[in-house]
Amino acid sequence: MIADTVHFKGYRCFKLNWAGFNAVMPINVIIGRNNTGKSHLLDLVELICQEYLPSKIALRCSGVIALETLRRIFPEGNSGGILIGSHWSEHGKHFINAKIIWEVDPGGNVTIISCVPDFNENNPYNVIRQQAQAESIANERKEKIRLGLQNAKHRLSSTSFRRLLADRDIQPEKAETSLALNSNGSGATNIIRRFLSTSSGKYPEDVVRKDLLEALNQIFLTDGCFNRIDVKHHDEIPKIRYGDESVPTGDFWEIFLGEEKKGLIPLSNSGSGLKTVVLVLLNLLVIPVIEGKSRSKFTFAFEELENNLHPALFRRLLEYLESYAAKEAISIFLTTHSSAALDMLGMSKSAQIIRVTHDGNSASCRTVSAHFDKLDVVCELGAKPSDLLQANGIIWVEGPSDRLYINRWLALYTEGKLVEGRDYQCAFYGGALLARTQFAAPEDAEQELVNLLQINPNVLVICDSDQDKKSAPLKSRVVRIQSEIRQLRNGQVWVLGAREIENYLPGIVLSKAYKIDSLPDPGQYTAFFPRENDRQKSYLTSQLKRKTADKVELAKSCLPLLTKESMSARFDWNSQMGSVAELIKRWNGQ
Repeated sequence: MIADTVHFKGYRCFKLNWAGFNAVMPINVIIGRNNTGKSHLLDLVELICQEYLPSKIALRCSGVIALETLRRIFPEGNSGGILIGSHWSEHGKHFINAKIIWEVDPGGNVTIISCVPDFNENNPYNVIRQQAQAESIANERKEKIRLGLQNAKHRLSSTSFRRLLADRDIQPEKAETSLALNSNGSGATNIIRRFLSTSSGKYPEDVVRKDLLEALNQIFLTDGCFNRIDVKHHDEIPKIRYGDESVPTGDFWEIFLGEEKKGLIPLSNSGSGLKTVVLVLLNLLVIPVIEGKSRSKFTFAFEELENNLHPALFRRLLEYLESYAAKEAISIFLTTHSSAALDMLGMSKSAQIIRVTHDGNSASCRTVSAHFDKLDVVCELGAKPSDLLQANGIIWVEGPSDRLYINRWLALYTEGKLVEGRDYQCAFYGGALLARTQFAAPEDAEQELVNLLQINPNVLVICDSDQDKKSAPLKSRVVRIQSEIRQLRNGQVWVLGAREIENYLPGIVLSKAYKIDSLPDPGQYTAFFPRENDRQKSYLTSQLKRKTADKVELAKSCLPLLTKESMSARFDWNSQMGSVAELIKRWNGQ
């Protein structure tokens, strides 16, 4: 039995919530603040790389019952006993492609949560007068399948798990006959020394001199062109520092990289970024040779590769990893804080983004790739993945001018204490595009709509009311969004207490912006901009004698003129801004 999804609970900081993977992609990007549990989620990856799914932690898994599993637990030649008739044709075959969810407790005991079809379907004794017999058959079917789940596997099972920590380095090392590359980078020098200097022929030199060097140049491009890699024996100075002691240098070897105009440079004189790339390539290209396994038999986890790498170099490293994962049909897991990683891989069809959060009691995680499956809508929203995924919370507004007003209003109301990019992030839903979005729990989500809740659970949606009078009904999409967000702990909707956001602008501000002596305040439900079907003239037409106006330019002209005092008198502005400010503070743990 192969599990398609696997989650764990009760492990380290993941105390209360099931956390894990609904699927495993070629590239799996794990994001989250420091100390939220990203590294512990990699522990789950390591556990499922064992021969069988682990039995000493609480797991919840799901999958489709494999045909070979069914044939093993319902043998075609068996009949009789509690299962009346042929065990295969009367019972086992009914569960071909059955979808099953099960849990394993820390003692290894398996409990089936659900199965479709049910264990009682196609039961030959499923009639009222034989109910007891039918129940016995259903229980026996369930028990056989439960026993068949005890040695379940995952697609990653029996792969070699390789991990590279965020705290890593390559140092000069003593010569060793054993080869081991540790997760902190120790062992790297000794491995390269053996491949370049051993006389046994066991470790092919070309793997380092050719394959690794070519990959290094492919990633560095103009940032460095390396024409040689070598190791040298330290004997020019009596001692070097090794750990907490000084030791004779004659016992140590060091990696050197050569460039055409620089000659051979010791790796100790190079930056941490170069060492990171070398360590990644050792894992990808050299370790499979040492272990004598196909590259497809490995699973890699790299933590915070962006450390000390220029963003352009980091992007090329990501491109290399994405290409490698596709070519070798493997899975790579990355933890990152990098906007470059999120913007690049958030748009990749071979990647998924998993967000880890911690509420102070327990960590949890959420897969957000469903948003990026509909990238055309993301582009229409005018948002970069990194803006949304790394934000403490998102204010969804209709367009660019709304963002300008909201940012200015928050600055006025909080005296500059809440700032976009630090405390929250604005994103656009584009008016009518709201009809193509939703804010729903995964189990309630509609497949044809973009689920914006998958991106970030902390949301504020600001909508024009579009009402021409107080009693006018709201649009159906607005009513639906209101209903969805009421279910969220950290969500809020502000349906403007006016027809559109420009109606909040005081007349005195508009008169200064347009250099007109005096203008009245826009009416609460008056159309500010001309509309074809409006029976009344718009404020723009009647008061400013204009047929059109650029919304963004209008906002830029008015923003410096706004004051808290002038805005406080406008409709529901004061009460709503207080509510919005409190919500953002809650997002930030204030």
